[in-house]
Amino acid sequence: MAQPTFAQRFLQVYLQLRMLIWPFIVLLVGVLLLRSFYGREDIYFYINRLHTSWGDWLFPRITELGSTAACVVISLLLFFINRRMGTVMAAAYVFNSMVNFALKFMVSFPRPRRYFAQRLHDIYFVPGVEVLDNFRSFPSGHSVCAFTAATVLSYYVKNKYWSLLFLLLAALVAYSRMYMSQHFLEDVTAGATEGILLTMLTVMYADVTDFPDRGR
Repeated sequence: MAQPTFAQRFLQVYLQLRMLIWPFIVLLVGVLLLRSFYGREDIYFYINRLHTSWGDWLFPRITELGSTAACVVISLLLFFINRRMGTVMAAAYVFNSMVNFALKFMVSFPRPRRYFAQRLHDIYFVPGVEVLDNFRSFPSGHSVCAFTAATVLSYYVKNKYWSLLFLLLAALVAYSRMYMSQHFLEDVTAGATEGILLTMLTVMYADVTDFPDRGR
């Protein structure tokens, strides 16, 4: 059997991810429209004023879904459930993380704490959360990992409506990074987009043996 072309691979992956991709595109368009009307600082301080006691408890826990530890645990769990799924998840995490680290070093954009070094008295910091202070803000690594997981899970799950839940959880991870003053809106948006696109590319080439049966 002839190897599928790039277009065929892309179409097969897209068909499995439509329930994730289109809601994300709607969300992305909304974010871009918001950013066209409001500046980085306006959006940051608006979100910073939305703190609540339950949010201070919830988001430091939600954010862990995009951590390195979560990447390892999720990959291992999936490997024992379905070897192919676990392997593809691990491959996507590794590939996306490598690209993301390279982008972080090339862009070297300051995190909020450093960006607003002269206005720290205006910022609310979540109690007990270590706020990073470096030049590795863009793109958000946690957002990349969260949307990587959402994409792989959405690809393999039989009931595609689960994709909406995966998208919601990934979006909450991205929001948690802004809530905790670790990233700006641009950082998490880029991380989310990167996570989906690079994971689609990974699946296209890491799961080629399954392509003849997909979509039947």
